[in-house]
Amino acid sequence: MDESFDTRRKGVFAVGGMIGRGVALFELERRWEKLLRRPDIDIEYFKASECENGKGQFAKFVSDPQNITSSERAKLDSISHEFLELIIHPVAFDPKSYLPIQGVGVVQEDFYEVIKSSEKARAILGESPYRLAYDLAMIQCAWAMKELEKAIKQEKDRKMDSSPSREYVSFVCDEDEEHSPDALEAYRNLRGKNPKAAEYMATFSSASDKKCVPLQAADAAIFEVRRALNISLKQWPGTLRKQFNTLADSHVVFLISYANKVNLLHIVETHQPGEPFHLDAFMDSEFSENITISI
Repeated sequence: MDESFDTRRKGVFAVGGMIGRGVALFELERRWEKLLRRPDIDIEYFKASECENGKGQFAKFVSDPQNITSSERAKLDSISHEFLELIIHPVAFDPKSYLPIQGVGVVQEDFYEVIKSSEKARAILGESPYRLAYDLAMIQCAWAMKELEKAIKQEKDRKMDSSPSREYVSFVCDEDEEHSPDALEAYRNLRGKNPKAAEYMATFSSASDKKCVPLQAADAAIFEVRRALNISLKQWPGTLRKQFNTLADSHVVFLISYANKVNLLHIVETHQPGEPFHLDAFMDSEFSENITISI
């Protein structure tokens, strides 16, 4: 998982990425590194915001990042599509392989309005949406494991297989200079406060997205999720761009949720300062239909 947000405190603060394991992740990493080194790309790492803005690793593809030409934009978009395609089909010899994408957004303007309303709200929610967004995304992943367990159990019951059906999620998150020193303790506290989710939550670790390929893929995924949320929630004008539609049309976008002012005020009303977020109610959620983003 990785985070994506506007430092001007506008729009959505999003956290999320991919869920996967085994061959799919191994092949993603192998093919991603090969694409990074391809002569016509030849970059050290992929970062979605740099690709979008023609900066950092992608500065060599544009003459002026402030005035990207149509041909330069087409080149940048073609590169981002190639990397996203590896999430959609990580295993070249297995067209059915994919890495599900999930994400959670916190509406930043609502967040900062709420924490300015009282010292209690600030003490509960923190100085930024970072902790809440990560905790919500982790609980959402635990819920995904619960749903996966149901599907596995149904299949095993059909085959009269009595072996265990439970799957667990281990988290690898992007390193953050401010929050990483306390991240493991925060994760333990989250598990302790949410016993239903904790049944599906395994280990926690962090790494640099410049060195860890799956985190680069998570960055690419959550960048598209944030853009889609901003448009859907009327935080940004415009329409969904082709990159997100490619992911959505390929059915790899598993679940996107968000927290707005109503949700934030509820958290303030039901928590005390310094208390880990208790979010176990999400584990009882049921979704009976596909929900599409409307604009």
